[in-house]
Amino acid sequence: MLRRACLALVLAAGCAGSSAPAPSEPSPATPETPAAPEPEQSETSDAPAEAPESGPADELPPEQRAILDRINDRYAEETSSKQWSDRFEREGREVHDRQADILAELGIPKGATVADIGAGTGLFTLPFADAVGASGQVYAVDVQQYFLDHIRDRAKKAGHEHVEVLMATAESAGLPAGKVDLVFMCDAYHHVEQPGAYLRSLRQAMAEGGQLVIIDYDKGEKGTWRYDHIRATPEQFRAEIEGAGFVLDREVKLLEDNFFYVFRVG
Repeated sequence: MLRRACLALVLAAGCAGSSAPAPSEPSPATPETPAAPEPEQSETSDAPAEAPESGPADELPPEQRAILDRINDRYAEETSSKQWSDRFEREGREVHDRQADILAELGIPKGATVADIGAGTGLFTLPFADAVGASGQVYAVDVQQYFLDHIRDRAKKAGHEHVEVLMATAESAGLPAGKVDLVFMCDAYHHVEQPGAYLRSLRQAMAEGGQLVIIDYDKGEKGTWRYDHIRATPEQFRAEIEGAGFVLDREVKLLEDNFFYVFRVG
């Protein structure tokens, strides 16, 4: 998701320690090349929202940028959806094993609009579609076309016509303005390379009373795989998100390897 081959975001994956195969995470919500400027829109337009000029800066510290350059390249190099499904949707991966508990905590009502950012292979996209029902809407957002094609095929086979796939850019998730009740990012936020612009795009996409849910790895201690893979601590990520105008509503103490934050628009 930046200035090289189409880099990956997501929702839903992990990595590994030095003594075991690295679990992988979802494709990062950032692109290969900048998207064309979006046209101006009215308040009721379904076109992607324009981001206000406020919030955290996009220029990350060099050490964080180096981590992102390394971890995001894999998604342009390894393009097999089955390969990623085997990594993302497997026993032993915390967000896979606790999926039902995560969904129960979210309590998504019928008719809601949900955006699965960094959707990857669709670990949460299809359960979201079941939760909101035919009267709702699910947007599966990623920067890798092979992930979007995979989710589209899965949704079609499941009869979920209310699932729409969207290609993200480095600056924006490409969501319609003021429509989304729940923006969800699972093991994906740590791939975002332009957090200021990207968070502004998410804020613009949210409906009144909407929530932003971030589930991601705790950076952990120096010498662990997570320390070398995750660019910042949960506290640093929280400060970054709050700097874009979000307020922490609650921290859910459900997971061991991941933190679970629920934000609202301030």
